[in-house]
Amino acid sequence: MRVLQLKRLYIPALSILAVVLLMLILISISTYRNLDRQEQTVLKFVHQQGLAILHTLEAGARAGMIMTEWEEDSIENLILETGKNENIAYVYLIDSQGLVIHHSNPSFEGMPSAWQPRLDNENKVQSRVRKFEDGTQVYDLAKRFSLRQLSLMTHGHKDMMGHGKNIASHQHSDNIIILGLKMTAFEEARRSDIHHALIMAAILVALGSGALFFIFVIQNYYLVDRTLKETQDYTRQVVANMANGLLSINPEGRIISYNRLALELLGLKETEVYEMNLKSMIDFNETGIDGTLARCQPVLEREFLHQQKSGALIPITLSVTPILDEKNTCTGAVIVLRDLREIKRLEEKVRHSEKLAAIGELAAGVAHEIRNPLSSIKGFARFLVHSLKDRSQEKEYAEIMCKEVDRINSVVNDLLTFARPSEPELAPTDLFELVEHTMRLLETDARSRNITVQSKINPDLNSFLLDANQITQALLNLMLNALQEVDAGGTIEVGADVDDSGSRLHICVEDDGSGIPHDKKKKIFDPFFTTREKGTGLGLAIVRKIVENHRGEVRVESPLPGKTRGSRFIITLPVASPHIE
Repeated sequence: MRVLQLKRLYIPALSILAVVLLMLILISISTYRNLDRQEQTVLKFVHQQGLAILHTLEAGARAGMIMTEWEEDSIENLILETGKNENIAYVYLIDSQGLVIHHSNPSFEGMPSAWQPRLDNENKVQSRVRKFEDGTQVYDLAKRFSLRQLSLMTHGHKDMMGHGKNIASHQHSDNIIILGLKMTAFEEARRSDIHHALIMAAILVALGSGALFFIFVIQNYYLVDRTLKETQDYTRQVVANMANGLLSINPEGRIISYNRLALELLGLKETEVYEMNLKSMIDFNETGIDGTLARCQPVLEREFLHQQKSGALIPITLSVTPILDEKNTCTGAVIVLRDLREIKRLEEKVRHSEKLAAIGELAAGVAHEIRNPLSSIKGFARFLVHSLKDRSQEKEYAEIMCKEVDRINSVVNDLLTFARPSEPELAPTDLFELVEHTMRLLETDARSRNITVQSKINPDLNSFLLDANQITQALLNLMLNALQEVDAGGTIEVGADVDDSGSRLHICVEDDGSGIPHDKKKKIFDPFFTTREKGTGLGLAIVRKIVENHRGEVRVESPLPGKTRGSRFIITLPVASPHIE
């Protein structure tokens, strides 16, 4: 739409410019043709006027020669009188030698003529346009000065009064009369036409310049508009992709602008934004927004719990900055919302790690104190077994004592493993072989309980940097837990894959057992938490320790996606450990 508007703005300016260029061309052509036509017309008119003057001179000379007062210098007087006409620049008569006989300006008499026309007969006329150094132009005509009509008059004839005249008929037969007519009027008209054409051209140039200026203005407007649009788009993208939610509200609390994350945190849809007052979702008094709108007081990092329509509680920190006009009056506020869920999760993880560290230290101390007397108790129990071999009931009690001591020792070993886990010794490991080995360790127990253990690992998954012993122990703990949960005839599957980026390895142990209750999923990795009577609650805690030592993580999905039963434990490990050179 914006591009169409700009095109519509360009059309008038370009049309004006095209018309101006066309008019300039037409005026140039018209002026040139008009001046050329006018010049031809003027030259034709001047030529005819000059011929008329020349014929008049001839006729005057012939008529004068009949008169009694006619003398040889009468022609000179005739030329002088004729030259006084304002439209005649000069008129003179030259002989066959090219010398000036009579001239309207007597100072030129006796001088050779600058123009020597060649005329074959009395009727032929030559013409030319002569331009002087001062720029003035004169139209010259040359013609034989013929007095042949008086050829019958001879020496001694009488005139009308009876007086005799002595006239030689051949006297002027080779003379040429040259008439120069001024072209001042033509030049003035020509200058007037050129001046008029220049004025029209100047007007058109002014119009064209205006059109060009208009195009320049439109171009600048387009550039400014495009820059503004790019800036707006960039600002919109920056706001839309901020790590925090952003809102702006007016003094009444209605939302003016927002970004996507703000809507997600508040649980709003875009269609609901402009119909809803933010006061209906956030307590303005508790969060301090009222103080910002009323007294321009900013609010920094105010934490509160927001309940979405779905019922989910989201911890959020809120910062509010007033929007001030030129009079320092609050015209609204900018609200920045920060999601604290990840921070809370990390804080919980830190607290959990601190708790595990404390438990580990305690467990290590307790295990150390228990292990020494436990060895003595086991030794005495074995002595009693041998000493009471003839007394079956007492011997049975002694054997039970030995088994319970072994069970206590197993718990102590688990405690020591959990409390002081060893650093993994990473080495290239064939994951397919590792899983196959782990499955063989459980083969007897699985067969006795009619449980199928399957491997869905690609044989090509090999040469991963892992501690084979620790990963075997982690998988063994997960599979033993699965055996306890799966009913007879059930299935356990072990799979592995590398993600699309090639940087993470995923190992999963899946069963079709009853699953893990939702309220217990967050506790299953805590030490000493168990749902079985004879469980120690350290199996999954040890798995978690081993995985974290490999810079990975473990999580659980229960029930399985699309089902109501089953569990899936997923171990995620980096493909290459950062500690291996």
